Amino acid sequence: MPPKLEGLRRLPGHEKFVLVIAYFVVIRQWLLRQPLYRRIMLGAALYLLVALTAYAVFGSNACAVVIDGRVVAVAADEKSARGTLGELIELKSAQAGVPVVAGEKVAYRGVRAEPGERLEGEALKEKLSQTVAFKARAAVIMINGEPKVFLKQVEDAEKILDWLKALYPVQDGDQLEFKEKVEIGTAYAAVESILDLETAKKMILLGSNKAQQYTVKEGDTLWDIARAIKYDMDQIILKNPGLDPDNLSVGQVLDLSREAPLITVVATRQVTVEEEIPYPVEVKNDDSLLPGERLVIRKGEPGERIVTYRIVRENGLETGREILEQKVLREASAEVVARSPVSIVAARGGSIRLNWPASGGVASPFGMRWGRMHEGVDIGAGYGSAVEAAAGGIVASAGWEGGYGNTVEINHGGGIVTRYAHLSSIKVRSGQRVDRGELIGLVGATGNTTGPHLHFEVLISGQPRDPLDYLP
Repeated sequence: MPPKLEGLRRLPGHEKFVLVIAYFVVIRQWLLRQPLYRRIMLGAALYLLVALTAYAVFGSNACAVVIDGRVVAVAADEKSARGTLGELIELKSAQAGVPVVAGEKVAYRGVRAEPGERLEGEALKEKLSQTVAFKARAAVIMINGEPKVFLKQVEDAEKILDWLKALYPVQDGDQLEFKEKVEIGTAYAAVESILDLETAKKMILLGSNKAQQYTVKEGDTLWDIARAIKYDMDQIILKNPGLDPDNLSVGQVLDLSREAPLITVVATRQVTVEEEIPYPVEVKNDDSLLPGERLVIRKGEPGERIVTYRIVRENGLETGREILEQKVLREASAEVVARSPVSIVAARGGSIRLNWPASGGVASPFGMRWGRMHEGVDIGAGYGSAVEAAAGGIVASAGWEGGYGNTVEINHGGGIVTRYAHLSSIKVRSGQRVDRGELIGLVGATGNTTGPHLHFEVLISGQPRDPLDYLP
């Protein structure tokens, strides 16, 4: 291109337009001053020159690749643009194992470009690889209306859901369903997000990794931390290699992250069993006994009953047990126990005297029961009756606690914690200060329970103690 014309082409678009019009006006005025025959001959030649100049200045010399309204690359010409994009689509399709598209709408548009802006060969291929979001029609598992997992085929998505239902132990009579709203559909997805079966399984099981850290404060114990976040102490130790659970340092940072599965498998079934009815315990004060000493005056006898439960498990773990029907075959007879009315010394030097948290006798005492440790006492209060704080303190937790059902824990300071389980309703929240005798919940039968009662525990520095040693 001649130097002057090249300089004109480099001007901004509006200046080019003004100059071309100015040239046209000057030529027209000059022609009007010429004789007619010369005007005709020179006019045709000059008008042709102006047209060629305008084309050279404004005409296209490259091809823009436009995908879904966005320019992703500029090629030397349309042929090379189409060919290179086609090669990439074939390559991506072979890698993904499914037909791949560059976008919903692909267009090629003539544009004006500098020589260095027009790409060819490997440079064009590299540019398209970086800027084009190649997509494929894929199966998608929707969870609560959101696309979460992409797979090659609908059959793969169905296999994943069938595998998930079979992953956890299934018992006779189980009815399986998903807790979340789970649907299978199809949609265009980025090639990189389409997973194979094994990767999809891991993603559903691990889900979103909820990152959480905790900085140890003065007075913290690992047990306190685990209870506050409803986490198992062993899991905290596993996630923090080298951690000494008995020697935490102030300022020490603990990794408390945990996996949250994307889908929850809920198994519901009804079961009828014959079981023992725990015998109640009547406690009498005896001044002749030493603090903490107890004496059985009359042994109790358990009863028998037939109970129909509705049991709910989530991802293999029991989360609810409801009594649908029961028939008593033999009533239990109470055990009579004498104990000292004097309180024993609690951890860290002080002593504590607790109020009875509910009205009713002891239906099941602290200690070994049916081959396992019963870490509290069961108070035989009626369904919906009041549960009160045994002493003043701060609510450490209030919510569902697996086999305990609806549970409240109160921290009384000095390493002393009381636990109230199987509640039908909770009336306090975590972090709330409560006074001795304040209503904290109602008696129920949530969690693993044989019927309505209050399971009451006393924990001293994380160790269960017999609540009767602290009650009047």
